[in-house]
Amino acid sequence: MASTHWHLARESAERYQQILTPAILGPFARAMVDVTALRANESVVDVGCGTGAAARAAAEQVGSAGQVMGVDVNGGMLEVARSLPPVSGAAIAWREASATQLLLDDQSVDVVLCAQTLQFLAEKQTSVSEMRRVVKPGGRVAVTLWCPIEDNPYFDVLVSTVARHIGAKTAAGLGAAFALSAAAAIRRLCAAAGFGSIAMTVTQLDLPLPPLAEFVPRHISATPMAAGSG
Repeated sequence: MASTHWHLARESAERYQQILTPAILGPFARAMVDVTALRANESVVDVGCGTGAAARAAAEQVGSAGQVMGVDVNGGMLEVARSLPPVSGAAIAWREASATQLLLDDQSVDVVLCAQTLQFLAEKQTSVSEMRRVVKPGGRVAVTLWCPIEDNPYFDVLVSTVARHIGAKTAAGLGAAFALSAAAAIRRLCAAAGFGSIAMTVTQLDLPLPPLAEFVPRHISATPMAAGSG
């Protein structure tokens, strides 16, 4: 059975970085960082950083005097993140920790980033409240989540095809990425955490994917669905 929690071992994390980051997740992470409008010298923590796409984009924007930390509970993801060539700008610290306990002081960072992670967390409200706890007064917390799967043609077809030809349990691994798409539910989480100003926007990126006959099997191999697709 494929996992719906995206806890990947080192080998799978390497495939995630080689396949999904350049094709899909990297461009969206950079778009989130651009919308957040980071400033020079700011301190940033990337929660659920994976292999670090958002953290690296943030490091370039805050510059050498800024501070960036990537936090993830998955040691395999962090191993890959540490192995990648450094980017220009801030040095990045990598920390293995849960989104529910960031091990940071209250009101200690200017910006919290969370790219495509919150939907996978069992304790969503606790995690959002923890992001609120560590951000400074006047700071920003930026969270990205997918729109409903019906609005994402590639994923919609992929999940339905996997469910039809392989099985629903296997398809659930990727379908879990769309488990938190309702604007009202997202707003409730933020309001309950104590955020006073909540803004939501939809960003569409049209990505040129490789030929699908080649890309789809590689995509599956870099996700928890791989365990159920053999």
